[in-house]
Amino acid sequence: MKPNLITRCTAVAAVACLALTACGSSSKSGAGSTSGGKHGTIGVSFDLLNAIRTSEKVSIEKAAAAAGYKVVFSVADQDAQKQASQIQDLIQTRKVDALIVIAQDGKQIASSISLAKARRVPFVTIDRAVADVQDITFQITGDPKADGKLAADEFAAAAKSKPLKVLELVGALTDQNAIGRRDGFDHTLDGNPDVTVVSRVPTNWDPSQALDGTSNALQKDSGINAIFVPSDFLLPSVQSALTTAKRLAPIGDPKHVFLVTIDGDENGCKAIKDKTLDADIATRVDQFGKEAVASIATALAKQTVNPKTVQSAGVTLNQANFAAVSSQVWGCGA
Repeated sequence: MKPNLITRCTAVAAVACLALTACGSSSKSGAGSTSGGKHGTIGVSFDLLNAIRTSEKVSIEKAAAAAGYKVVFSVADQDAQKQASQIQDLIQTRKVDALIVIAQDGKQIASSISLAKARRVPFVTIDRAVADVQDITFQITGDPKADGKLAADEFAAAAKSKPLKVLELVGALTDQNAIGRRDGFDHTLDGNPDVTVVSRVPTNWDPSQALDGTSNALQKDSGINAIFVPSDFLLPSVQSALTTAKRLAPIGDPKHVFLVTIDGDENGCKAIKDKTLDADIATRVDQFGKEAVASIATALAKQTVNPKTVQSAGVTLNQANFAAVSSQVWGCGA
């Protein structure tokens, strides 16, 4: 199933309708920045800051400003302990009224969730699912298994004209997005006689590991003619490895390696436009902030946030629909 980009799932729409709107000043960027407001302070803790996270940050700041909240922002630099310390500071020192968090580690974040619960601070998670959903206020993520399936569908379709020998990259196994995308991809292609995964490369979401792993795999097996990249974040590394191997070629060239990624950031959009990327499963990260702030407004009004967790599947962006759909994808300048 390929969801229409402009059609929101019922659950997301139900949460969105709870959003409050009010006057607010323009947002500012950077750690510790604030966007003006008068209805309270939202502490935001991200695992890292890259193109995807920047889109999510902007979404939060816009929604917070519209609803009249101030924002205090921090980045953990992919350090779970640093994130725990930052969240403790947001709760105990900065006295934030609510939290929006992208967890570096879905299990280790449990101590921060417990602290927020004890201090009666609404705790909202976005993008990455956490293990402890019982004590969070709200969670909105993509649907990693569905996105992995959509990516696999592209491989299955391409394999009808030419059998594929696939190199599969795998993200950090502390991240449910990585696990779900892997599982959705593998389960969908299981038993397909025309698609064979000949190598799996663990990356831990590290571009250097992706570069080395892809380079080594291409050297060991010259028959690899397709690569699944579970995040556009790793695409530049894969492209670099292909360039070194003299395999980065446009669609239609005999040397072209069939490529599918997930996220829909500017790397993926540019590669599709350049015809070196066959498809990208675009996630809806630009919507996460709106839903998160809406849930906080509901929680601070002492109302129950329902549903408590929401998953929103991505949409397939490929060569066939790029002209029609790209303008609506966050990384393509939406």
